[in-house]
Order: sequence, then C-alpha cells, then structure tokens
Amino acid sequence: MLAGIYHGLFVVGFLKDGKTLVRIDYVPPHILAATPSVFAPRQPLRATAKRAGWTGFTFMLSELPAMGIWRIYPEG
Repeated sequence: MLAGIYHGLFVVGFLKDGKTLVRIDYVPPHILAATPSVFAPRQPLRATAKRAGWTGFTFMLSELPAMGIWRIYPEG
C-alpha cells in the first residue's frame, strides 16, 4: 500500500457448512485505492512472534461503496 500498488480483491461467501458456494464478489484495485478507509490497521504481533512488531491490516468491507463491488457469481 505504501508503494501505491493495489491488487483486486475477490470476496467468496459460503454457507456455514463450508461447502456450498453462495456468492463471489470482485473489488477492482482502483476502488481500493480510492477508499483508504477500507484498510484498518491490526494489532502488532507479540514480541514472541517470528516477525515481532509486524503490523498488517484487515479489510473493512462495510466501508466499500456499493458501486465498487462487482458480483461475479451468481450473475445478476
């Protein structure tokens, strides 16, 4: 992200059984670049971790604009 390189995001949804595919959505990279509120920093890894202090992020999908999410499956 710091380098300004974004990759598209596929969001795949299954039923609770973990086997039945419900939907596949795609978020193009330009939408992710335009909405930085989607990226929420997570807690740094503990001192005992292999990569201690590393901080990643989580996707806040609720922050995405509806027009930025493309339904792939089922078509509609």
